[in-house]
Amino acid sequence: MTLKNYFFALLVVLISLSVSYQAQAQIDLRVGGYIQTWYVADQHTELSSGSELNNSGFRVRRARLTARGSLNETFSATTWLELSGQNNILLDFHMDAHIRPWLNLRFGQFIMPGQSHDTARLVSSRLFFYERPPVTTTLASGMGYDAFRDIGMMVYGTYGPLWYGIHAGNGAGRFNQTGTTITNRSWGSGLYGARIDYTLIDGLVLGGHVSTNQQRDLVQGGSEPFDLDRTSWSIRLATNNLGADRLYTQFEYMEMSVNDTNRGVATIDGAYDMNGFYAEAGYGLTREWHILGRFDKIIQKPGQAGSFRDVPRYNQDSITLGITRYFFHENREIARTYLNYNLGTADPGDLSRHALVLVLQLRFIPV
Repeated sequence: MTLKNYFFALLVVLISLSVSYQAQAQIDLRVGGYIQTWYVADQHTELSSGSELNNSGFRVRRARLTARGSLNETFSATTWLELSGQNNILLDFHMDAHIRPWLNLRFGQFIMPGQSHDTARLVSSRLFFYERPPVTTTLASGMGYDAFRDIGMMVYGTYGPLWYGIHAGNGAGRFNQTGTTITNRSWGSGLYGARIDYTLIDGLVLGGHVSTNQQRDLVQGGSEPFDLDRTSWSIRLATNNLGADRLYTQFEYMEMSVNDTNRGVATIDGAYDMNGFYAEAGYGLTREWHILGRFDKIIQKPGQAGSFRDVPRYNQDSITLGITRYFFHENREIARTYLNYNLGTADPGDLSRHALVLVLQLRFIPV
């Protein structure tokens, strides 16, 4: 579907909801979004040639619009559009039934909980740094998500200090749905996962996820039949104002194992394994000014990057330092800007990357 058609479809939905609202005074429609603009000065080693490259310039990293319509306190629908890319601008389109605080149902295309906290629950408008650590995005894509999303259903809710989410999806990412690009697979195939986050005491949260993508004799887009066999898990510990005012930290470790027959990755004895973690800390000098630091590591067996796809082990480390300025209207954040410096190294190959990123974000997301 072209961008023009997406805008037309969104306009039709908004007009229809608006007409219904005026006629019946039942639908609460809220429209919003946010935009992130980067200035990047980057120096890195090109994987295929090994030469040093330098880049600098501006980029619109994210430009998103949302429309949320509520029929009543129980039923609602949400859509998110991404306008900064060339294709696949539909991010989310889902319906929710809010039955109890501890029992909610969601159907459609959306971010699913069976992955790291950084990709499952930390939305991009709330990122502490200019981008997520590579270990989290590598796990999500390796498990079969596309932009952390899939098509399916989930049950989620809160019960006291516990948040939980359980999902079942197609396991092929956005737009890949039964009856179109998924032309054949065994009954029961799909991506299943769960995540919990539990507040042990005020300011201390423990969480984690488990997930599996099991599919047999899958035929997708005219491919030959192949099998998927992928599992992942993670554990996370986070603090906020625990022992020191305005100090927040989080540590998350994760692993993924892939052993299917057609996944486009290099293997050793038919298997690919990935593990890693990120550890970060931030401190609020004031309400508006924060300083932050993060170290993250990803280990691939075998390597998957460029000319290093055949090496038995590929290790990538990254350090990111930053300072953030928040802007508020009363008690609501409306904008933030941050300056990040990223230093990355990889072995083997003695690869390196230096990046200075200045980000400006404007938010007009409905509450």
